[in-house]
Amino acid sequence: VAQAGCMATVGLSARPKPGLAAGTPWFVTIRVLQHGRTPMSDAKPEIRIRNAAGRLFTFKARPTATVGSYRARVVFPRAGRYSLRVYDGFPVAECARVHTFKSVVIVAV
Repeated sequence: VAQAGCMATVGLSARPKPGLAAGTPWFVTIRVLQHGRTPMSDAKPEIRIRNAAGRLFTFKARPTATVGSYRARVVFPRAGRYSLRVYDGFPVAECARVHTFKSVVIVAV
């Protein structure tokens, strides 16, 4: 089934709220849909953030009780601007993609 449709879309339940402080967890639900329609129960998504110095931080998401929904706990280690991306974890490696979202600014504690 996965190879019949080699494309997924991802959505976030929310973006980090303005004023989120470094070290404070951001809990987010990732929704992974094959062809933007069918919830994917076998995806392995992760949140990927990168700071201005280029250091990458990865946070794996775990399945929730809702098919196609995955929950991640993300902690931005320091204040600053971070790029925000989601790896969809499509089960066929050559189909997996990284989805880019607007960068976020994290404040000091």
